[in-house]
Amino acid sequence: MQKTYQAAIYLRLSREDGDVTEGSKQVSNSIANQNELVMDYLKSHPEIQISDTYVDDGYSGVDFERPEFQRMLSDI
Repeated sequence: MQKTYQAAIYLRLSREDGDVTEGSKQVSNSIANQNELVMDYLKSHPEIQISDTYVDDGYSGVDFERPEFQRMLSDI
């Protein structure tokens, strides 16, 4: 029997990294690329079950005061 693992996907891109327009609801290309990389990895790892995806687009990684990061911590 194969062991399964519960995991979350967390994606983040700061404004300084580009692709984000101030006040825009549009998801940046880099966030989409990050998600695609994660999903490609998961295709070859069926033992990893994703519980949720958290996306902080336009937030700096300097601190942990990011809405989706906080929601992920709360969910954990």
